[in-house]
Amino acid sequence: MYDLIIIGTGPGGYEAIMTALRLKLNIAVIEKNKLGGNCLNRACIPTKYYRAGSHFIDKLKKAEKYGVDIETKNISFKNAKLNKDQAIGFLRKSLSQLLKSKKTPVYKGIGKITGKNQVEITKEDGSKETIEGRYILIATGSVPTSVGGITPDGEYVITTEDFMERLEEIPETLCVIGGGVAGCEIGYIASTYGSKVTIIEIKDRLLPIPSISLEVSRNLKRVMNKKGIDVRLNTYVKEYSVENSKVVLTLSDGSEITADKVLLSVGRKPNTSDIDQIGIEKDKRGFIKVNDYLQTNFDNIFACGDVVNSPMLAHVASYEARVAIKNMFMEKKEKRDYSVLPWAIFTAFEIAHVGLTEDEAKEKGIQTVTGYYPYTYNEKAVDELESEGFVRLVFDKDSRKILGATVVGIEASEIIHVMAFALKKEMTANEIHDFIYFHPSLSEIFLSATYDVAVGKLF
Repeated sequence: MYDLIIIGTGPGGYEAIMTALRLKLNIAVIEKNKLGGNCLNRACIPTKYYRAGSHFIDKLKKAEKYGVDIETKNISFKNAKLNKDQAIGFLRKSLSQLLKSKKTPVYKGIGKITGKNQVEITKEDGSKETIEGRYILIATGSVPTSVGGITPDGEYVITTEDFMERLEEIPETLCVIGGGVAGCEIGYIASTYGSKVTIIEIKDRLLPIPSISLEVSRNLKRVMNKKGIDVRLNTYVKEYSVENSKVVLTLSDGSEITADKVLLSVGRKPNTSDIDQIGIEKDKRGFIKVNDYLQTNFDNIFACGDVVNSPMLAHVASYEARVAIKNMFMEKKEKRDYSVLPWAIFTAFEIAHVGLTEDEAKEKGIQTVTGYYPYTYNEKAVDELESEGFVRLVFDKDSRKILGATVVGIEASEIIHVMAFALKKEMTANEIHDFIYFHPSLSEIFLSATYDVAVGKLF
């Protein structure tokens, strides 16, 4: 009997493997597809690879400002995919070699929990094998959802996973249905690599997420439009058809558009439809019910990541995996805590956030003051020709303790951790302001953004 059976090797499963091996546990791993799961092969990592390429293409257009005359003759998405596959292949192979070196068995197939300590594996050839473990961790992730009768077919209507893993050539025209995170990220990538992109969003703004302010959404739409992306808000697809190898879409406003491909990006659902036959409790949307310790209604079966009703973020899955392993094998138990949870989006510019926005704070009855500073006057951003963006910090009006931070611009995903640490330590505007920052750096923008609150207004 294994100490632990891990079903799925995405961010949650991967982190569970790393933690369990360090604890010298005897583990078994089950993966139905490729090691690394959706994040490594079809989502987070390939998205950031293509986005890095897109940002590089944009940067090349500014080369003359550095005194370099560069003519970009050819932008090849096909070559980008080839090198993306090689990079991801290296990471996947590294994990495989680690597991082999630790003599950890990897069962290729679909795992189903058939008993409190039993997992049945259905292999590619249809054969089945049952293994046993003291503990079981469910980390099977999520799958794309569809909407309004629009069904992915892998050719004309594709998912985000199709785009990241299987698309060989960028289409001349692409219609993105959904202006959320994935839609905005892929819309920007496709546009930069040469596609004429239209984004259709049923709500009144891009990134219609409570933790993203209207200020950020408006800035993103402005930059997207500037790059030639057609953004249709308050709009949805009434019907569509495939005619002469093109997709023809009729929109709710009566207009009609034609695209080579349609990207369906309207969210994801937990991959739990056939995970067990023993009665693991789920909610009406299919999320596995867990307590604060990530334990299911079976005391030895835990779950983490997208199968749990928590933020669908790779780093949340990793964090939950660490918590779950601690609660399985360590005497001191730990409750999951999302109070300080930074996240980032990689589209026409980076967007990062932690904590509360002004509106969220007001909804909680908290009076706030804010600090703001644009990238325009940050010397490092100017040196990098990346002066598009800003920082907005939210503080409690009375205590001046930080409540939240939004960073829009270059390296937002990196410097947001400075504010995540400040939030974790309940730092005040004065404490953030009084820290000595290296100059020139992007991080010193936090010194600038705290001036008004910590010292006083200049104007």
